[in-house]
Amino acid sequence: MRKEEFCIMPENEIYSTKRFIGSERHEIFEGRTGNRDKSIEDGLVVFITSEQHRTGKQSVHLAPKEWLWLKELAEKTWCEYYQKTTDDFRERYGRNYL
Repeated sequence: MRKEEFCIMPENEIYSTKRFIGSERHEIFEGRTGNRDKSIEDGLVVFITSEQHRTGKQSVHLAPKEWLWLKELAEKTWCEYYQKTTDDFRERYGRNYL
């Protein structure tokens, strides 16, 4: 049985906070700077369909400006969950989105 993945994101009608059949995990803060691993460690992941993730015209990777709200929500959620400031977030992830 697969272990449930750690997610601190609030429930939402656009994404899921739990893996579902056919879903793909999206690390909200990705990149070559180690933010992908930090995102997983901090619970800043969501589960979406492959179309939402990488194949659809409005997918998170093909239309990142459309999905900027997700980074903003993740930063806000991280600050609240870990009781940190936006400066703390910038120190961990390299920039702010709020």
